[in-house]
Amino acid sequence: MASLHDTIATLAPYRLTEGGEADAEAYRIEAPELWAQGRTLFGGMTAALSHAAIRRAHGDLGPLRNAQFTFVGPTTGPLSFRPALLRRGRSSAIVGVDCWNEDGLAARATFSFAGPRESAIAHDYSPRMDVPPPDACEPLHRTSKPLKGFLGQFEFRFAAGTRLFEGGASAEEGGARSDGRPEFAVWVRFREDAGEDPITALLAMADALPCAAMSHFPKPAPVSTLSWSVDVHQPLAQSGGWHLVWSSSEAAADGYSIQNMRVFNAEGVPLLSARQVVAIFI
Repeated sequence: MASLHDTIATLAPYRLTEGGEADAEAYRIEAPELWAQGRTLFGGMTAALSHAAIRRAHGDLGPLRNAQFTFVGPTTGPLSFRPALLRRGRSSAIVGVDCWNEDGLAARATFSFAGPRESAIAHDYSPRMDVPPPDACEPLHRTSKPLKGFLGQFEFRFAAGTRLFEGGASAEEGGARSDGRPEFAVWVRFREDAGEDPITALLAMADALPCAAMSHFPKPAPVSTLSWSVDVHQPLAQSGGWHLVWSSSEAAADGYSIQNMRVFNAEGVPLLSARQVVAIFI
């Protein structure tokens, strides 16, 4: 097992050259198979590596407020992460990151950082979730076999909602049932936490669950994330321990699902909200 911290530690800097002259700093890594989803890295690792590249290239930019990711192609083989400072103001900074492989652009991301400012407005109407604690929950995956790829880097405890492949029609029924809304809440933690940067770890964890629409699948089938937008509610103090991750398919049609996601800490405080478009191949 390669922890998130140990994997990101292999992200090596080099100078990107144009016309024989060094003009920007980039970071290389061989796509780690232990963090793969099929033939590509899972989206959370691509996001985590993008954030790690920014932290190394530009230092302290303030708290992350938002990140947007477009997954262009498979992130496989030798990867190059190329951060670029797009704008820096008195309290905010916008940074773009392109991830390249040997075939071309594999992913593109934009990160918005902004420090706190004085404001007369303060409220929090974020939804909370009332679920059993992790020790009272069963594993998400009903198998005695070790989980493969990135799934093996996490522990999952099913807390609420509809399990995978149980809320939709069976193969014989041939259609989706209306019962069993395609959403679930799962306790998640890293199997090995070595003190990675908390926001980098949060990005990896936030995408660890299967696509929520899969709870309506009559059988396993491939999925592929097209885009992912993340809003961070507040700075995270530490990367370890159990976190509650909630995912819900808001709508699915024509081979695509639109889903909402949230991450809470063990005390029920919301840390992150996200929205994702996923291609479903069933």
